[in-house]
Amino acid sequence: MSSIIHDNSNSPRSDRSTSNIHIVVDNSNVFIGAQLKQGENGRQDASVRVKVADIVNVIEKNITEENIKTRIVGGSTPLPNERVWAEWKKCQYECLLGERSISNKEVCLDDMLHSKIQNLILKNKSCSKNGKQHLILVTGDGNANGNRTSFPDIVSLALKYQWTVDLWSWKDSLSLKFVDIQEKHSSNMKINHLDTYRTKITFKQKQKHHQQNQEQEQEQNQQEQDQHDQQNQEQEQEQNQQEQDQHDQQNQEQEQEQNQQEQDQKTKKKKKKKKINKNNSNENENKIKKNNRLEGFRIRSSS
Repeated sequence: MSSIIHDNSNSPRSDRSTSNIHIVVDNSNVFIGAQLKQGENGRQDASVRVKVADIVNVIEKNITEENIKTRIVGGSTPLPNERVWAEWKKCQYECLLGERSISNKEVCLDDMLHSKIQNLILKNKSCSKNGKQHLILVTGDGNANGNRTSFPDIVSLALKYQWTVDLWSWKDSLSLKFVDIQEKHSSNMKINHLDTYRTKITFKQKQKHHQQNQEQEQEQNQQEQDQHDQQNQEQEQEQNQQEQDQHDQQNQEQEQEQNQQEQDQKTKKKKKKKKINKNNSNENENKIKKNNRLEGFRIRSSS
């Protein structure tokens, strides 16, 4: 395994002097990976921070500036230390930021990074016309990403299109999926460990600042939770109002229908009564006529 993993910046790499370099950094993976097993009893030490400028110097070492065509870093906001994005921008990196969910999980950030790299691969095919294309990917994330695209998928796609790849990762956050891919493409892909440069690219935040950042993060999470609760309450009130309006409308329609039925019934009774009265009137009229005829007949008979 050691023959395929390069921890030293002096290790031989693919010739990139004429390559177009595209650098993509998964900020969350780099920052969290730096904290793994750095605390007591191998626990995560959340006070560990990464020096952005120094890690940039490491991954961009021996690269000609004019060959770098893409610099992208992806991460989530808000972050306990928002200054990190200013530091990345100072190093000429485009910051691709996503939001965090109520449970403090990144939302669709990996998908955005995958999409960016896919577009780069498809628009910059490695050939004599476009020149050689080289991807520097800084992550160890091999998560399946809910059966959507993943970073190993993207690396495989780059290699398929004849790109060369340098992968940078912390040892404890490196997915073995990348190792499997590298074994199949050893001439076009190399894996580099950030651990070699730990003392240079990381530092421990002072406890006071760390506590302040934790409090800020907790406050932000509480604000998001309150906002979420308020949205749920408003949605529930709106739903209840809609149900009440619908119920009132149904009652109104039923009442109108009932009134119409009663009105129809009254009209029907009136018509029936009118018909009976008319029949009675006709019957009385006929009786009078009959009586008149009988009376006239008796008078004629007696005379």
